[in-house]
Amino acid sequence: MRGQRRQGRFTITSERKSIIAGTTTEIVQTVGNEIEWWVYDKLHTQVDEIYDVGSSGQYGGRRWIGPILVPTINAALYQGVTMQNDRGFYNTDVLRITINMDVIERGEDLVGSNSSNRPWLCDLPTNVDKYLNDRIVFRGEVFTPTRIYPKGILTDKYTIFTLDCNQVNSEELVNDPQFQVYANYSAMGTTPEETIALEKPVAPHEDIVLDSGDADLYLHSVDCNCGSC
Repeated sequence: MRGQRRQGRFTITSERKSIIAGTTTEIVQTVGNEIEWWVYDKLHTQVDEIYDVGSSGQYGGRRWIGPILVPTINAALYQGVTMQNDRGFYNTDVLRITINMDVIERGEDLVGSNSSNRPWLCDLPTNVDKYLNDRIVFRGEVFTPTRIYPKGILTDKYTIFTLDCNQVNSEELVNDPQFQVYANYSAMGTTPEETIALEKPVAPHEDIVLDSGDADLYLHSVDCNCGSC
């Protein structure tokens, strides 16, 4: 039997675009997750010349740009393996993220208008080393990218890819000002989300009356003691 390159009604290119658009519509926008992606800011980073860690001080330390929300097909958190040895207890979790290709490619190159293009990630399928200093936040934990697995290849282009990330423990974040809320995290104490909520300033509100419904709803200032706020 001789191989043939003849195609049917739909080309491989159009089929690939349809797969990507359908994945976003049926999975990402319905049961998908969102992650916070922090891009490493090499220009404004100050690193200790001897120890290669973020330098201390108000304007010192390593810096990142973000957070930028990235939609994902799935984000699965795996408990790390605890190795008991003479170095003591040390455990890091693994985050596996599956991302649709419309996050990488431009929206006009794909079918439909529902793509979620993130231009700075355009080199992720081919040059993961470029992103090894980035940070990803998911469910109150900080991770750093380590491995990438492109999948679903059609001719010479992929449809999805999976990204493996390792957890950055709290003691590794003490010199990073932007991640101090996670550096102070304790598994037995307040979660990072609760800490952020407690530290977030609350602005006073003016009295607002909603004239719809049977009763008026009032939003009082923060120093009100009526108990209904």
